[in-house]
Amino acid sequence: MSTHQKIDRDSGNAITNALSFFETPHTNVSISNSSFIELLTLNPVNITPFHFKIHATTNYIDLAKTYVFTELRIKKEDKDGKLVDIGREDNVAAVQLIGHTIWKNCRMHINGTQVFEGNSLMAYKSIFDYELTYPQSVKNSYLSVAGYYDDGATQTYPGVDSNGYGIKSRKRLFLDEEGNPRTAQFMAKLDVDICNQPRYLVNQCEVDIELLPNESSFLLSAPWDTAPKYHLEILACKLYVKKIELMDSLAFDIAKKLEIKPARYPIRKTSLKSLFISENRTEFNANLWMDQVPRRIILGMVDNKDFVGRQKTTPFYFQHFNLRDISITAGE
Repeated sequence: MSTHQKIDRDSGNAITNALSFFETPHTNVSISNSSFIELLTLNPVNITPFHFKIHATTNYIDLAKTYVFTELRIKKEDKDGKLVDIGREDNVAAVQLIGHTIWKNCRMHINGTQVFEGNSLMAYKSIFDYELTYPQSVKNSYLSVAGYYDDGATQTYPGVDSNGYGIKSRKRLFLDEEGNPRTAQFMAKLDVDICNQPRYLVNQCEVDIELLPNESSFLLSAPWDTAPKYHLEILACKLYVKKIELMDSLAFDIAKKLEIKPARYPIRKTSLKSLFISENRTEFNANLWMDQVPRRIILGMVDNKDFVGRQKTTPFYFQHFNLRDISITAGE
C-alpha cells in the first residue's frame, strides 16, 4: 500500500468530499453573531499613507472579508495651475480595476509584529490575480464594484483606445449624462496574503494597516496629445472588517489551547519583482528568487514608460515585444 509523504508531520489524514457517500453536511454551531464594522483613517484623507487600526477585542476577525471603500474625483489643472472640475470635453478615465490598482503598497502589523509588506507592484498583483482567476461573467458583474470594465478587442495598440467600451464606461463614472463632474465610489477586497486564507484572526489582536496610493499619472489615462494634467483626488477612504463572536464554550476552549501552542495560518506567499530590459537586447538572464522554488510564475511585460506611469497610456497594456523563447531553471 502506497503512502503519501506529508509536508507537516502534525497534519491529519483527510479524504476528498467527493467520497463522503455516507455523511450528511454538518451544522455550524460555532458562531453566535457576526457583523461588519466601519473604520475611518487615523489621519486626514489628504495626507498619505492611510492608517487604519483594528483594536483588540474579544471578537475574532475574518480577514478574508476585509474591504476598502474609496470615493474618488478627477480634477484638472488650468492654465494657472489651479485645480478645476472636468467637463464633457475631457477625455479622461481611471485605469482598469481602480478599486484595487489605486494602491501602491500595503503594510500590516499584528500586535506590533509586521506580517505583510508589499512593494510598488501591488497594482500589478491585483491585475494578475483578477484577470487570470475569475471568469468573464464575474468580471462584468462582481468586479464592476471595484471599477472593472472589460476593454475587450478594442485595446489593440499601444496606448488607450478612446472609443473602447472599457475606457468609455470608466469615463462615465466621473461624468453624469449632462457632462457634469461627479464622484465615484468603489469597494474592493484588501488583497494581501494573510487576507487570502480562510481562518479567523484570534481575538485580543491589534491590527495596524497602512495603505499607500499610486500617483495620478499612473492611475489616469487621457489619450490625447493636448490633454491638461489631471489629478485623482481621494475624498474618502474607509475599511470594513467582519467581526465574529463565537459561542462562549468554544471561545473558552480555544483560549485554553492557545496557552499551550500558537495558532497556525496556511498562508500562500506572493512575491513580485520588476526587471528592466534595455532596448535592443537579444538575450536577458535574471535571478528571480534565491530562497524557495515558487509554485507558479506569471510574467508580464510592459513598456518602461507605461510602467513608471504616464497619463497618455495605461500601465496595464501588456505586450509580447517579439519574445521568441523563455525558459525557467530551478535548483542549479
